[in-house]
Amino acid sequence: MKYQVQYRSPSPPPPGVTRTPEEIEAEMKKVEMQYEKLALVSIDLSEDVMWSEPPVICQWQEARKLWTSNYVNDYKFNEDKLTVQFRTGVLWPIGIAVLRYGNLPYQGWDIRPDSNSKGVTISVTGACVSVTFVCIGNSVRLKWIANATTPALKEHFDKPYSVKKMVQIMREAACDFFPDFDGHNHVEGSCPKEWVSERHNYHAMAFLSRAYNFQWSRWNAAAGSRNIIIQFREAVDRKREAKFHLLRVTPQRAVVLKCIELSPEFNMDAIVGFPFYPDLFTLNMSYGSVDARRTTFNMKFRLVETVFDMLQELKLCSYS
Repeated sequence: MKYQVQYRSPSPPPPGVTRTPEEIEAEMKKVEMQYEKLALVSIDLSEDVMWSEPPVICQWQEARKLWTSNYVNDYKFNEDKLTVQFRTGVLWPIGIAVLRYGNLPYQGWDIRPDSNSKGVTISVTGACVSVTFVCIGNSVRLKWIANATTPALKEHFDKPYSVKKMVQIMREAACDFFPDFDGHNHVEGSCPKEWVSERHNYHAMAFLSRAYNFQWSRWNAAAGSRNIIIQFREAVDRKREAKFHLLRVTPQRAVVLKCIELSPEFNMDAIVGFPFYPDLFTLNMSYGSVDARRTTFNMKFRLVETVFDMLQELKLCSYS
């Protein structure tokens, strides 16, 4: 069993004053006797929620109109049995809180054509769990969750939902991979990008998602708000996978960089003689192979919009 215990330990002695083991033990017993006077509360947590970390117990203080944890003592969380136990001296309404953005910033992500359908696979590795979605037509399916602490969301595997419904289902299960517009204010290590440019780039990625494999880059977080750095390669011919190239997208242009993901230092210089392309979509129209261009034009509009809506909700470029 794994417990996280939080209690008020005996106050330390003044500087220069030492206490005997007997005195320390007596004070500990005094604290335990005080705890015995408090109400003992035990709560069984729901398996329909993903408890990636110990929840916070709080109580509603009507006089001040706020939630507080000031009166929660001797808190214990049993990860194996999914129970919480604590002592309190006030019997106010009890609430259970979890950190909404516990999976952010992302540790990695990958977008590629789905080999089993005419769809697109989006895999995202969070700080606690990893999720895989498959976009098919105008619906999105939850394919897999790795490192889950409960069987939450298993009943939704492989079921088609709209993007909005998928966001709602995952948020209700405390598996939130969908930051709001101000989420960067609450996530350390985020790298908010210029939103108009980022949104346009998501639309271009959605158009090319059946022809290219996109991945996160370790250089993106430090590239600034006006530079989006991602890895990409053609994925039309699955028998011969090309090497990843670094792509830099700004509000003015899209270029392929000389450096690669494994370069010792980052360099924003483009490949020598690389033409001007205003965005990723037009880059593919000239730089991509004939097969990549043909695949792009054969993309169904509903699938493009579904992938685009998912990328808008996930905001991969701003949180990785």
